[in-house]
Amino acid sequence: MSNRLLVIQHEQGEGPGYIADWAAARSVELEIVDPKEQVLPDSGYHGLIILGGLTDVHQRRQLAWLAREIDWIGCATRRSVPVLGICLGSQLLAHALGAEVIEMPQEELGWLPVTPMRDWGLHTGLVFHAHKYRFAIPAGARCLAESKLCPHQAFSVGTNILGLQFHLEWSQQDIARLFPEYFARHGSPEIFHEAGRRALFQILDTHFGPLASVSTRSQSSNPLSRLAQRIHI
Repeated sequence: MSNRLLVIQHEQGEGPGYIADWAAARSVELEIVDPKEQVLPDSGYHGLIILGGLTDVHQRRQLAWLAREIDWIGCATRRSVPVLGICLGSQLLAHALGAEVIEMPQEELGWLPVTPMRDWGLHTGLVFHAHKYRFAIPAGARCLAESKLCPHQAFSVGTNILGLQFHLEWSQQDIARLFPEYFARHGSPEIFHEAGRRALFQILDTHFGPLASVSTRSQSSNPLSRLAQRIHI
């Protein structure tokens, strides 16, 4: 059976983006599920990615599917598979681990810098933000990055759980479609996307390394692959 990465996609227009490019390059199968419409599987996957969305954790009392998803994520974190949460996904992950999700006094939107902690190798200058909530750091986790508006931009628990508040997976076309007013005013330079895509590939190579081990070894002459092996999250 091929290595399978389960992707929870909350919104039709917010797909895996550059994650799909990485998966194709590493011969990793993506299985995309919609938690609003589908039952989340208890097995059959070797890694998990939880994407962003328009809801927030506090709506779990009104949205039965969201409450079920949070419970399911809590169970998934107790397995040995690597888990990555992005934006809303990171908030759901933090909440499932017992942390608070907090509304920010100011929305963080657009290409803005994050400051990684000294021991985390995030190799990009700017990242794209689109959130008005943030997570607290779960007990036993460590903060990996911060920004001017948001003290917690990334966290990890052990070696298999990672949350990112920002987006590296969106293409220029994604941002133009999702944020047309922002795009019309500020654009979204391709050079930012190129750097973000490289950083995303490095993070995915490290976090989901066993899934892509065969492909990565076959590409050992690729300098990006060699660099990814030296990054520790």
